[in-house]
Amino acid sequence: MVDKLMQAPMFERCDRMVLDDFLSTAHHRIRRRDAGEMIAYRGDKCDEVLLLVEGAAYSTMSGDDKEVVVEQFEGPLMLAPAFVFATKNVMPVNVTAQTPCTILYINRHDFMDLLHRDSTLMMNFIQIISNRCQRLSERLNDFAVQSLKERVMDYLQQHQRIDNVGWLSRVLGVARPSLSRILSELKAEGVIERTIDGIELKKGR
Repeated sequence: MVDKLMQAPMFERCDRMVLDDFLSTAHHRIRRRDAGEMIAYRGDKCDEVLLLVEGAAYSTMSGDDKEVVVEQFEGPLMLAPAFVFATKNVMPVNVTAQTPCTILYINRHDFMDLLHRDSTLMMNFIQIISNRCQRLSERLNDFAVQSLKERVMDYLQQHQRIDNVGWLSRVLGVARPSLSRILSELKAEGVIERTIDGIELKKGR
């Protein structure tokens, strides 16, 4: 467990002995979830620090018969760090295991004591919250400013290919027929091609 956690951004440059000692005294519990199982529901009380020790998960928001994938995670990292100490400390999203996951729940008061004792850990925590806010701001900007075609192009440039059109429609928050239409347009324009691995940008793009 400690070996895994030491790889998390939260514990970067931290003293292993401090973490060992902390886990031996702090109130915590470990839970495991299979792929497809819920880790947390939107509206759940967020009064513990959640650490995805291993596995992959994703968060979603739903409304008007539409579900949008907000973010994807791969452990080890913290889940919903900005809401643990918020005035309204409830989960803002649903979190689902994408692969088998191990989750560590830590009492937030014990975690706060650890932050006070270790300045490196405190700075890591602040940086994680800041980076997460920045990523979400960029995501909101994409939704507000970019066209669907531009968002598809950005996705391809970041991820190299589209493995599953249905999944991408959830990530982009659009109906699958709308996404399929854009993909057909890009194919007709010679921008993308279908390969045995999925949908990719044509070489030289």
